[in-house]
Amino acid sequence: MNKNPNPINRSVAVGCGATLIRQYPRGNLSVLALLIFGILGSPSASAAFTPEVIGEEVTGETLESGDTQNIRAGGIANNTTINRWGEQHVHDGGIANNTTINSWGVQHVQDGGKANNTTLKDNGEQYVHDGGIANDTTINDYGLQSIFNGGIANDTTINYGYQHVHNDGIANDTTINDRGGQNVIGGIANDTTLYDRGAQFISNEGIANNTTMYGSGLQFIGDEGIANDTTIYDDGRQQVYEGTAHNTTIYNNGSVDVNAGGRLTGLTTVNDRGTMISYDGPVHNEGELIFQRSDDYTLNFDLTGTGGLTQNGPHTLTLSTASSYSGATTVNGGTLKAGADNVFSASSDHITQAGGTLDLDGYHQTLQSLNNGGAVNFGGLGGNTLTITGDYTGNNGLLNMNSVLEDDSSVTDKLIIAGNTSGNTYVQVNNLGGSGAQTLNGIELITVGGVSEGEFTQQGRIAAGAYDYYLQRGAGSNAANWYLSNAIPTETPEVPGEPSPPMVERPEASGYSANLAAANNLFVTRLHDRMGETQYIDALTGEQKVTSLWLRNEGGHNRSRDSQDQLRTQSNRYVMQLGGDIAQWSSSGQDRFHLGLMAGYGNSKSTSESRLSGYSARASVDGYSTGVYGTWYANSADKTGLYVDSWAQYSWFNNTVNGQGLAAEEYKSKGVTASVESGYTFKVGENTAKNATYFIQPKAQVIWMGVKADEHKEANGTNISGEGNGNIQTRLGVKAFMNGYAEQDKGKDRVFQPFVEANWIHNTKDFGTTLDGITVKQDGAANIAELKLGVEGQLGKKVNLWGVVGQQVGNKGYSDTAVMLGVKYNF
Repeated sequence: MNKNPNPINRSVAVGCGATLIRQYPRGNLSVLALLIFGILGSPSASAAFTPEVIGEEVTGETLESGDTQNIRAGGIANNTTINRWGEQHVHDGGIANNTTINSWGVQHVQDGGKANNTTLKDNGEQYVHDGGIANDTTINDYGLQSIFNGGIANDTTINYGYQHVHNDGIANDTTINDRGGQNVIGGIANDTTLYDRGAQFISNEGIANNTTMYGSGLQFIGDEGIANDTTIYDDGRQQVYEGTAHNTTIYNNGSVDVNAGGRLTGLTTVNDRGTMISYDGPVHNEGELIFQRSDDYTLNFDLTGTGGLTQNGPHTLTLSTASSYSGATTVNGGTLKAGADNVFSASSDHITQAGGTLDLDGYHQTLQSLNNGGAVNFGGLGGNTLTITGDYTGNNGLLNMNSVLEDDSSVTDKLIIAGNTSGNTYVQVNNLGGSGAQTLNGIELITVGGVSEGEFTQQGRIAAGAYDYYLQRGAGSNAANWYLSNAIPTETPEVPGEPSPPMVERPEASGYSANLAAANNLFVTRLHDRMGETQYIDALTGEQKVTSLWLRNEGGHNRSRDSQDQLRTQSNRYVMQLGGDIAQWSSSGQDRFHLGLMAGYGNSKSTSESRLSGYSARASVDGYSTGVYGTWYANSADKTGLYVDSWAQYSWFNNTVNGQGLAAEEYKSKGVTASVESGYTFKVGENTAKNATYFIQPKAQVIWMGVKADEHKEANGTNISGEGNGNIQTRLGVKAFMNGYAEQDKGKDRVFQPFVEANWIHNTKDFGTTLDGITVKQDGAANIAELKLGVEGQLGKKVNLWGVVGQQVGNKGYSDTAVMLGVKYNF
């Protein structure tokens, strides 16, 4: 190789017997020009300088056109100025310090010579070759530093100039500023730093190591150039045209632009808002392409080669074009998302780690294998298929699938595995509007063609309409596959001719039913719940009267089951009602009419549990009532004979149902309840010695229940409506009581009335809930036997108290226990 990549040698005899020999790198010169240069360069035409600096030190000399200075062993030239076509050669052992090279001046640093702190201006040139070393060169105004044939340049700064690193040349720690350029053409550039609009060009097997770019710096890799360990900041750009980029790291808004002939190797890491662009074809990757950006990003090109793809961080990387790379695809964090069908490489082994998600987004995909330790989201509207041509390994990852939950033919996402399965995977299924229907084999979610040793475990509730669905392994010839079924899993095959296993009902159904039943029953009263029965003597008139203000408190516990005996419900309630007469009158002087107002607050909390699934639901209802009552006594004096009582109330409630693993549901209910009650009191005996009188009171009551729940749509899409509105409850019973006082209470206005009461209660309708057309009803309350024990007492002229304990028993495990305490006060 020539010492100058493009030298032109000329030799001519000039004045004083001197011979001028020079290499002109920029074109041919005429003989006339050479003669002129010789004349201008003769001792008579130039300032004094030392042509040969050997073993001495010279300072401040100027080389003009045609001047040549050689600095050899032991020679030192300081602060030399080289002007147009002047030339300085720094040989072995020679040192040139602080040289300034102006327009077309030339400095050769060769054969072990050293040049320190050289400044190139206005097309000035420095050639570093054959063992020469240049330190701290500054290149300005189109200056040129050329390094070749073993030359070394250290700490060069380029300002609007150029550095050429040719074959066997080495440039270390070069800084390239605004519009400066470094051409690495077969040589090596180490630790180059590019600032705004600085450029580095690498070609012809040139190598650039540890380049760092800031601002809008540019690194261009062409024609077999190699860039190792490049770091890009700000808006820096690496363009891989026909060369190789190895271990590139992108920060801020940096970018890597890859042409069809470019190649990525090692680790290519995209941070912050870094980008990758493909110009005219696929991006060929033989290493690992790592995305850990600070926001979402879309790759819109084909990724090829033997390299892999890794997604880190919390954000989403979307692939919008089909890729064919064969390296592993790893999702360590965030989401790798499909933007079209089959954009994930079918030749790649895919791995999701904890915190990483593979999102199909409703598009069909085919993978070579899948090791799932994170999550796979199927997305879309159901009917999406993920096909694994090899093996599937569950690493406690999650499959998030979608299905229209109805019968076996339901539209559903599917996982099809041609190979084997192993490990454990959790499966979550979202209902896409299915209303629930009976399944036989079940809805097939997972198909396994090889050895099916993997376990797929249901995560969370899978509910639709009135039913719960379960993920379970198939039976018989389908034992390798996994299905969604709403039938009870059986350990033994079904016997032909026997009924199919029942479908599993949701406990929320009984929660809705319990709320509706409570709303209709909370404020139901009977005459003596409100009034007690003990008379008192008016303190002012001495007449017998009844109270004008009363308060009752009741607590109760209820147990019930559904009609399929799958759901068991228990509820606790509390009721407080306050009322008082607003008018009293008599039509005959013996009878008495009472007209009053009442209001109340009540709540009920229930828990329903499925004995088949073990799932439970909590429900609550709380609300208020206001109403009017009217009572007529045929004999107001001692309350014997006939009585008629009636009332009507309007009630309104807030309701909640919170199913296990499901969203909490809230809705309202409201309506009217009304009652007519009548009875007849017989005096059957008297014991004057014990101050006691005995009575029997048969009675009957009819209650219309019109509280209705609003129609409601659950978060999972199930339509809910109540059943039992308009139920008519009838009660037939008899009460036996004694009215008396102790001898020591004689004359103290204290009277006590213990009683026992037995009733038969009938309901014309069962309270229930319809979920997407399937009705689940409360059972056992059609016919109820009731027994009540209590005592009513007058403590003085103004205060009466009464307490009652009641127990109801129906069919199918229905029961109700109530405790009531009442008080009335006479003003």
